[in-house]
Amino acid sequence: MIIEKSICAVVVTYNRKELLLNCLQALQTQSYPLAHIVVVNNASTDGTVDFLRSNGWLDNDKFTLVTLDTNQGGAGGFYAGIEFAYQRQFDYIWLMDDDGLPAKDSLAELMPYANEDNYIGPLVLNNKNPEELTFTLRLPNSKKVLTTLADVETATKNNIIPDIVMPFNGILFSRKMVENIGFPKADYFIWGDDMEYTWRARRSGFKIFTVTSSKFYHPKELTLGTPMFFNLLKFNDTESKLKLYCMCRNNIRNLLDYKGSLISVLFCIKVCWFFLFTKPNITKLKIGIRGIWHGLTKNFSHHREYL
Repeated sequence: MIIEKSICAVVVTYNRKELLLNCLQALQTQSYPLAHIVVVNNASTDGTVDFLRSNGWLDNDKFTLVTLDTNQGGAGGFYAGIEFAYQRQFDYIWLMDDDGLPAKDSLAELMPYANEDNYIGPLVLNNKNPEELTFTLRLPNSKKVLTTLADVETATKNNIIPDIVMPFNGILFSRKMVENIGFPKADYFIWGDDMEYTWRARRSGFKIFTVTSSKFYHPKELTLGTPMFFNLLKFNDTESKLKLYCMCRNNIRNLLDYKGSLISVLFCIKVCWFFLFTKPNITKLKIGIRGIWHGLTKNFSHHREYL
């Protein structure tokens, strides 16, 4: 007799009710049944609550809406969602943002690989061009970068790409893992909280890999992966001051905590090089340096200045 594991999907949303509805409909039609869906509403101002009510979601006994008093960012939202699922003792937790769209069999393809010691995810594809990865994947301990499905085929063995996932985009892990490593760092607000959680899981001995038969669709942001340094490196040149600040603050903290001083110094050089030579911008350089300083000093109290 096969006993199905209870899965709670956690979706974090902020002012994207139409995308959220698409995501929820994709979750509702998963071929592997979900035990529950929890949406963490980051104090949206676009009528998300009424919109969900008018579409019948608030009357669904397998659905919970958690509305935060203030916008806590993706990090705070995932903290609240994982805490909800953990306290209610679901076996596994499946994470995503409101703009993610899992294929109908996305969860079913993950489940054969799910166990208490794994931290796994689907292949994340560009929703406008499914032959392309939404986020490039650099293979661990290698210069090889995967950008297309053709690249993925060369790196896949027995339906998995070992040691790498695109975190918080359809990531599946067990309640046991949360019991072991705790919750994401809510004070990161956005950007970097997902990598910190992934690296924390790896350090604690959880096995990380991508299941390539599981597909998950997500919009591609064109500013991610801007080429620099004679096209040898890439940099996330976001136009958002908030994202730039949080990226620099959180990334330097992550690198210091998990990768060491040398890699951290190289990241600082990379930020300065990009805004001095690749795409000169003194305003962005100052924001980046400020974020790095606050990451070095573990000061996570200034991101709201950029909201």
